[in-house]
Amino acid sequence: MSKRLVSSAIWNLEGVGKIRIYRNLQAKRLTISIRPSTGIRVTVPGLLPFRVAQDFVNTKKDWITHKVQEIETKKSTFNNDTTFCTRYHKLRFSPHQSKKLIVEVSNTEIIVKYPEQLTISDSLVQNTARNGIIMAYRKEAKQILPERIAMLAKQKGFSYNTLSIKNIKSRWGSCSAKNNINLSIYLMKLPDELIDYVILHELTHTIHKNHGKDFWNHLDKITSGNSKELAARIKKYQTGI
Repeated sequence: MSKRLVSSAIWNLEGVGKIRIYRNLQAKRLTISIRPSTGIRVTVPGLLPFRVAQDFVNTKKDWITHKVQEIETKKSTFNNDTTFCTRYHKLRFSPHQSKKLIVEVSNTEIIVKYPEQLTISDSLVQNTARNGIIMAYRKEAKQILPERIAMLAKQKGFSYNTLSIKNIKSRWGSCSAKNNINLSIYLMKLPDELIDYVILHELTHTIHKNHGKDFWNHLDKITSGNSKELAARIKKYQTGI
């Protein structure tokens, strides 16, 4: 490692895969978190060298492997008995004679066409279904979010620079120093009032760049004193599929 203070790094651990290491000067201890949306993340406190974090991860390799396998096991498996719906689309499987896997997103359906020689449980079919779901979320997000953020910004007296809608799994949204706003396609999983909360949260960052008292006071004002309750509710949801 370089002698300068490194804020982040990516390390590939044999038998486990990619591990992201982040430095947090406010953190009090070395921690490992494993989530479907963000993968394996190690938080390094203060000025602790990254090599110490790598040594720590090596001692936890068996535990990490077990947790990763546990998460993979819990991943949704889709079949003909599965009723999976996004906001406007329903997932449907259709065998066909072609050797190609095809996914089509209509106005109401996500249609996964798969070769007759395969089964729906095949990983190729499952991955195609997940790609189709992402396509549906993106289509819905682009239909709804630009109009919604423009309306809320005008209503609440905000201005922002650009809007990008992306397949973001680590957070619901973000606002840059230049007031460029990013929103996750997975906002389509949320009820309307929580979508509005995320948008208002990011719009408030166009004025208050941190999560200090002024930020929460402003957000509380434009959410009818409900910001903390909405923030607690959104923790019950996850990005991703």
